[in-house]
Amino acid sequence: MNIVEILQASLVPMVIVSAAALLSLSLQQRYGRVIDRIRIFHEKLMKEREWKGVIEGQMRILIKRGKLLRNSIFFLMACILSATLSIFFLSAVIVYGLEETITEKMVLWLHLFSIFFLSVSMIFAIVEIFISYKAILEENEKIGKIQD
Repeated sequence: MNIVEILQASLVPMVIVSAAALLSLSLQQRYGRVIDRIRIFHEKLMKEREWKGVIEGQMRILIKRGKLLRNSIFFLMACILSATLSIFFLSAVIVYGLEETITEKMVLWLHLFSIFFLSVSMIFAIVEIFISYKAILEENEKIGKIQD
């Protein structure tokens, strides 16, 4: 058993875990802001009836954004889990000298899954970014009509 080999082989999955964790922090921050904004709109909706249409429109968009961010975070967590499991199985392959076994194939598949999950997560995050900008444009347009 060579500890250097284990660490070298585990480097790529560890980098994936680190990158996914940083992305997760960012997405969870965005998700928290969306949820906070929904709560603020609920409060305003109870107080200000003249803005009901604008608030309800924004609520629909925020709920959609929340779902996209939730999905993105889910796939990031799946990416981290897959990368972590690949490190575990990779270490087992090196430590026990398992070659051409199911474990070796499992390491490869888990690595591929982690890349796939990371890609899907980023797609959800990109779609959410475009929707958030569209929401601001719609809100600006509706507020302009109300104030005129």
